Amino acid sequence: MNIEIANRLLEFRKQNKFSQEELAEKIGISRQAVSKWECAESSPDLDNLVSLAELYGVTVDELLFGASGERNQTTAENESNEPKEYVSIGLGGIHVKDGDTEVHIGLKEGVRVFENGKKVKINAWHKFPFPVLVTIAYLIMGFGWRLWHPGWVVFLTIPLYYFMVEAIFGKNPEEEKKNKKHKKCKEE
Repeated sequence: MNIEIANRLLEFRKQNKFSQEELAEKIGISRQAVSKWECAESSPDLDNLVSLAELYGVTVDELLFGASGERNQTTAENESNEPKEYVSIGLGGIHVKDGDTEVHIGLKEGVRVFENGKKVKINAWHKFPFPVLVTIAYLIMGFGWRLWHPGWVVFLTIPLYYFMVEAIFGKNPEEEKKNKKHKKCKEE
């Protein structure tokens, strides 16, 4: 489930001064189900959404999207001409966009990452051309020892390399958000 919706469900419960147990009793579910909704581990079904909306005196749209302005803004963003996700490969390099994150890979500029329009500092180990090194090793294994078929296994080292770089030199921003969310859920 979307973390924004989970946070909204938590806010509505606290605004109405219900504990998780009280809310669970009122709509006929377990306290653990309410906890899972608020931690974004699961989603309420349609019947439970309707019950929550009636209990809080709001619409289901307000539960899911917040104030009407937020929903209209989200709808306007979705209707924009620019797609949220795409990959563009050309002479200037590779441009990947996934939501608010953009990655530019070019010969002149190297690797540049932007999140919400702001440049993100990249660790030097991320800039190291490890996939190129692996490809060269594969070609040497293929041409030198005729290990084309078993040689593809060297490509499995690419995700391992980046996993190790993240483990040693820094956390992934998505992982940090996830850890904060779980810490918040455990505190309640």
